[in-house]
Amino acid sequence: MKYQLDERNQMANHRRLTSALSSTAGKRYTDFVTCYPELCERFPQHIIASYLGINKDTLSRVKRQHNLSK
Repeated sequence: MKYQLDERNQMANHRRLTSALSSTAGKRYTDFVTCYPELCERFPQHIIASYLGINKDTLSRVKRQHNLSK
């Protein structure tokens, strides 16, 4: 059981790192909202921005653009 959790955690970290290196901030945010919609309401912007590898000003701009495109 512990091995499976470690493996899933490693896969999630790899996916997040790959995304941080190859995706735009907008794509990372869209993927985050799709995968974890409940976390957007639960955590402050600076925590989400840190998770996505962007600063909070960039996250604010991306969120505004994302909301305008809906």
